[in-house]
Amino acid sequence: MVRITSIEENKKNKDRVSIYVEGEFLLACDKSIVYKKQLRKDMEVSTETLLELAKEDDRIKAKDTALRQLERGYKTEHEVRQKLTLKEYSDETIEQTLKFLRDYDLVDDRRYATLFVTERIRKNGVYKIKNDLLTKGIDKEIIQEALDRLEGNDAELDSCMEAGKKKLAILKNRETDPYKLKNKLYTYLAGRGYSRDTIMSVLSRLLSGEDD
Repeated sequence: MVRITSIEENKKNKDRVSIYVEGEFLLACDKSIVYKKQLRKDMEVSTETLLELAKEDDRIKAKDTALRQLERGYKTEHEVRQKLTLKEYSDETIEQTLKFLRDYDLVDDRRYATLFVTERIRKNGVYKIKNDLLTKGIDKEIIQEALDRLEGNDAELDSCMEAGKKKLAILKNRETDPYKLKNKLYTYLAGRGYSRDTIMSVLSRLLSGEDD
């Protein structure tokens, strides 16, 4: 057992305190932990208790870090985990933080994927959308579920047609060769992640003048 000789409020952050044991600084922690554990000057505590204080403080800081990240925009679990890993929180603390976020519906990869697909299909094809979601750490099955919801509508085709029209208008100003025009337009649309079948359908309609 050791004796707490002082608990001092942090001058720069009033939500945190410094704990001194046997006259020496031991650790800084969130003030709420002191109230929760009913810590006070001259109180004797075990080494295990002090270790738990440090762990609990890490959990609070990790949760605050994650919440600040989410304030700037919706994130995937992978993105939150990356942020916490960079801050060097333990695996245990990271998993506890993610559980807290899931319990309060603050992270949901399925909802994220659905929203992402709905938004991005307006200007990108399914291949690019899928790749972007994979980069964000979304599971392949979840991505496919979100993309499957597009079946039966012309969202990708409409998006590709709109992008194709705009690009074609620009290309016509400097390209007169029909073959080169078609090739450049195909390359552009493929680069935006549209499927081959969708691109060919759009090119057929645009270059035949069907959609003039």
